[in-house]
Amino acid sequence: MTGWEGAFNLRDLGGLPLQDGGMTTAGRVYRSGRPETLTDAGWAALRGAGVSTVIDLRNTPERQRRETDPQLSDGHSTGVDIVHAPTEDPDDAEFMRVCGPWLDHPRSYADNARMYPEKLAAVFTAIADARGAVLVHCAGGRDRTGMVSAMLLALTGAEPEAIADDYAAAFREASRRHARDLPAQPIPGQGGYVEPMFSDEEIEERIADRVAVLRDWIAGLDVREYLREAGVDGIRLDELAQRLRD
Repeated sequence: MTGWEGAFNLRDLGGLPLQDGGMTTAGRVYRSGRPETLTDAGWAALRGAGVSTVIDLRNTPERQRRETDPQLSDGHSTGVDIVHAPTEDPDDAEFMRVCGPWLDHPRSYADNARMYPEKLAAVFTAIADARGAVLVHCAGGRDRTGMVSAMLLALTGAEPEAIADDYAAAFREASRRHARDLPAQPIPGQGGYVEPMFSDEEIEERIADRVAVLRDWIAGLDVREYLREAGVDGIRLDELAQRLRD
């Protein structure tokens, strides 16, 4: 989608087919990469779209502006709640041992969810409590954002193929624009990692491998029960299940 100047890998989770008929409602939940690429006009468009809450899934060292980011006026995010809700702990040696090799792959999702139910509960509580539309983002808008988006869409009752297609579209966009929008080398104190450039054919091969794992994970996960056990109450679970429905 377009319309938020400077937005990186922006997608609306509306317009996806539901298993019981109809489509997910547009303008309720958006996903993207890091919002520091937004201009003042982009932030104005975000607010104009009704976004009241931005949920940042990144770890603290990643949440810094870069020299290539646009200059912003004071108060560019006025009226928008910024919620820091990371999904992982990179200082946890066990997490890095188990998930480190798969941080750009849904193969990490099951272990991430198993290790940090309280972190994912905080993410979904923030989505449920948002008074308006929500933007969920990480750095590239494909991996951590992909995990959260897949869970929310599954809870909503979206068609499994639609969940896979949404993931693939975000992964494709992030991979194609990686050299421009993400650092080629780690920035000291700011996170980031080295990723080579891939051809379109290689990107599609990577997507096919990842989508197969994503489908299996979603098929075996009862998202509502997982979040209930993680501490999300029933009222919020109902809100989450209905947020993308009329």
